[in-house]
Amino acid sequence: MGNINELCDDLLVKILLKIPTKEIVATSLLSRRWCSVWKLVPKLEFHDYSYIYHATSAAPSEFINKFLERSITPVLETFHLTLCRRDYAPESFEKWVNVAVARNVLDLKLLYYLICRDPIRFPMSLYAHETLVVLRLQGMIIEDVPSKACFRSLKILSLRDMSYSSDQTVDRFLSCFPILETLVVRRWLADNVKTYSICLPSLQSLDIEYLVGGYQDPRYDHGYVINAPCLKYLHIVDHFSGFCSLVNIPDKLEAEIHLRFCDSDKLLRSLTSAKLLSLCLKPQMDSCLKGDFDQLVSLELCVMCSLDWLNIILKHSPKLRVLRLSRTRHSCQNSRNVRTNWERPSCIPECLMSSLETVEWIAYKGTEEEENVVKYLLENGNLCLKKRWCKASYEILSLGPRS
Repeated sequence: MGNINELCDDLLVKILLKIPTKEIVATSLLSRRWCSVWKLVPKLEFHDYSYIYHATSAAPSEFINKFLERSITPVLETFHLTLCRRDYAPESFEKWVNVAVARNVLDLKLLYYLICRDPIRFPMSLYAHETLVVLRLQGMIIEDVPSKACFRSLKILSLRDMSYSSDQTVDRFLSCFPILETLVVRRWLADNVKTYSICLPSLQSLDIEYLVGGYQDPRYDHGYVINAPCLKYLHIVDHFSGFCSLVNIPDKLEAEIHLRFCDSDKLLRSLTSAKLLSLCLKPQMDSCLKGDFDQLVSLELCVMCSLDWLNIILKHSPKLRVLRLSRTRHSCQNSRNVRTNWERPSCIPECLMSSLETVEWIAYKGTEEEENVVKYLLENGNLCLKKRWCKASYEILSLGPRS
């Protein structure tokens, strides 16, 4: 077997890409052969958790500076910083980003945990970087977006704990991404945004979370306007906002939606072309739907708040094949008085007699109401009890087609 030291630099670099940056630099101590190999590695991943763990060592700015100064790779493919300390100077942060931009970085992650400081300003040099493909940000404030800014190559964007100067700033910033395919948004109470507008013609996957502690009073003037004609996957969990408007939503969308306070009827009318739905929605009084879910083949409902939707959606879903009921949705773990008792429908839904093949009830408790639902499905559908087992601390009830 040959000696690893006999491998060419390209192969050694591929090996080093699989280990953390600090260990990459430490390989320079192995032998003379390794002294300069680490300088060719097109990756800097630095995670500073020293503040969380109450470390007393000097700020790691020196490590980052020396790595960037000594690195000789012409392209820095990956540049990831996770910072938690309170002693990073904004000018140092800006300088590191400038170096990454000069090295044509492709995958940039700048996570700044807001433990004891205000958000850090979004580096202006990034607006001139047109070859970036992946951008993940946390703990920054976006204010002035240049009129000619355009991330022409960026396909994946993640925005966590961000702040903005206004609603219009969000709109203007997102307009800089003409070919964006994946967007992840994690909001917080201090983002200074009421209407979070997302108008992205190329977007295929959208993931939004807006979680608040306790029972915050809803803000009905806060919410979303989503215009994404190419969207394939939509995931929203929001315990705070009061509206969600979906515009130009395509057919065969897969949507997972947990909204505590929005107008559920209006939202569902925008999703009648969805193919897969997972819902945690409190019904309105006298809820009714106009139009059918003609494409819907799979439905998941939170039984703690959304079981009242069961009769309504089944009635309007002639092609439904899979039904999943669950009480494990985090949107309702601590909810209070969110639903009424299930009532046996007067008419049997078409899907129950023709297309429905599988029913799964996760965290089945066997209450009187749950037994009534199961009994109704068995009596009126082509179903029988298939499996009933325990997984962890909850029971799973499975119904399938009769033999």
